[in-house]
Amino acid sequence: MAQDPPPAFGQGYPHGSDGQEPAGYEYQQSWYPQQPQAQPDPYGDAQHQHQHEQPWQWQDDQSQQPQQQPEPVYQAGYYAPYPGHAQPESADPTAGYQAAPGYDSVPSPPTGDDPAATVDPAEPFTEPADPSSSVPSPRRAGRSRGAAGAGDAEGAAGSMLDRAKAAAGALVASDRTPAKRALLIRTAAGVAALGVLVTAGFVATRPSAPAKNTAAAPTDTGFAVAHNKVWTAQPAAAAQPGADDTLVGSWLLADAVVRADSSGVHAYDLAAGKPTWSVAAPAAGAVPCGLSPTVNAAGLGGVLFRTAADPNSPCTLLAAVDSKTGKTAWTKTISGATGPYAAHVAVTDDKVIVVGDDKAVAWAAADGKDAWLYAGQGKFCSLSGNASGATVVVHSSCADSTPADQAVALSVAEGKVLWWRGLNNSPRTVTVLSAEPAVVLTTGDKPTDARVFGWGPTGDPAGEIPVATAGGRLDVAHGSFDPVPGVFFQGHTMTTTLLPDAPGAAVVTSYDLSTGKQLWQTPVSEKGTVSAVGIDNGALVLAADERVGQPAHLSRFALTGGQEDAGGGFPPDTGSLLGSGRVLTGDGKVIVVPTHSTTFGLATAYQAKS
Repeated sequence: MAQDPPPAFGQGYPHGSDGQEPAGYEYQQSWYPQQPQAQPDPYGDAQHQHQHEQPWQWQDDQSQQPQQQPEPVYQAGYYAPYPGHAQPESADPTAGYQAAPGYDSVPSPPTGDDPAATVDPAEPFTEPADPSSSVPSPRRAGRSRGAAGAGDAEGAAGSMLDRAKAAAGALVASDRTPAKRALLIRTAAGVAALGVLVTAGFVATRPSAPAKNTAAAPTDTGFAVAHNKVWTAQPAAAAQPGADDTLVGSWLLADAVVRADSSGVHAYDLAAGKPTWSVAAPAAGAVPCGLSPTVNAAGLGGVLFRTAADPNSPCTLLAAVDSKTGKTAWTKTISGATGPYAAHVAVTDDKVIVVGDDKAVAWAAADGKDAWLYAGQGKFCSLSGNASGATVVVHSSCADSTPADQAVALSVAEGKVLWWRGLNNSPRTVTVLSAEPAVVLTTGDKPTDARVFGWGPTGDPAGEIPVATAGGRLDVAHGSFDPVPGVFFQGHTMTTTLLPDAPGAAVVTSYDLSTGKQLWQTPVSEKGTVSAVGIDNGALVLAADERVGQPAHLSRFALTGGQEDAGGGFPPDTGSLLGSGRVLTGDGKVIVVPTHSTTFGLATAYQAKS
């Protein structure tokens, strides 16, 4: 558990003199099966009820008219707005699909005392089974009201009206003179017939009702349409035999995507994927070991280098790089260590901050002048962490501090301690997952000891989230500062996937960091492997691998309610590329920067169809 500090605490540097005090469109991908989104029991058996594979079917027939649905309005995201798109003439299986969520049966009218006055309810419409497959496609599982053809609607209305007329006609006496009772029954039958006719017309013409949920799924046409591959990046230089191809960081710029690995830091233009610039190493033989998560408004980014290609060599060289040109603005040596030394770098508007194994250091972004240094909460400290916004969050473990392990928030501007909280669960490891909000992951001797701790801007309130749940484990090992994050933060919420203990579908879930309470969870309907790859337009983006009957695609889960919205399909043979590394999205493009370039290439770009 996290411990609040005692009333006064004066350890650490820097500190004040008084000590530190704690402070609807044509390319809609409706091959995706719609699901109701009622709030499930966070840890009950309900989460397993939907963990079966959904039937998917490649559709070659593009002749069916798309169902009309109201398109919700959302704030601008990575995808730029797109105009309406015409239905393509080709039968591209990833281009567009139409769901058939089924129909609502017509309600039966009231019945009278006389059996002759009863009107039979309408028979449900059924669509012929697909002769080409023994597994029903979601598109063909049932016909929605909005998708029904005009002929079906007229037939339905005519059938119900004929039945009503027949029932009314049966009430007339054999001498063609209606009795008083018959007149009353006639009147009731006429009202019932009119009700049936009106209901039939309403059913035949109105669009399908959307699935109920607390929030609409974030959608825009750039996300929903199918995507074409537009380029695969070409190597800037020949790869060295046996070189480590592991991604250490990436940037998406206005006109380029940047990849850093042991071969160097290389930029590729967004138009064609051609190499544009490479960063010169600050020393002979030095190889990249870290990249700032972003560049600042001026385009300055930070790159860390090892002194040699050996992975045990220290990560102690820093280069501040102009991302417009790839030129190095200034360099620094973080430590004189000769053995293993880990570090992370971040860039803000006016600072470049590095958190190394034994200190956190900041320099002025403009010229590299020393700004501040923090060495921990006591003596003989080891540190880890990173920065974003106006906050640096570090894990400080010192020989003379109580407790030994503490989460500490520093000011980016001055390096002063804003607040600290003790980690009293005797963690074996501590990983800083995010700085704004402040979140750390701790592990212990047993898998059930793992916890996520989150704090507000002043260190309160504090939330505690167990990693192990009744249904599996939260995928929280890779946070905001990892080259390929797997858990994402927005506001004071944490959203990630729940990996099931037993074979079955993964679950997307969200937690309130201030209370540690689960907000919602949604079972994933896609087959095969899925990966959380980012936040876009107020939603978690999930990458789904290509499977038989299922194109590779991205799905989004609304952060406010968990409703899933499937995006456009990617070309056949995309395979598992979307989940192979970092997914960067912008201006209608999806750029995949794989973790391992030997297997999946350096970077691949896809463009939303227009």
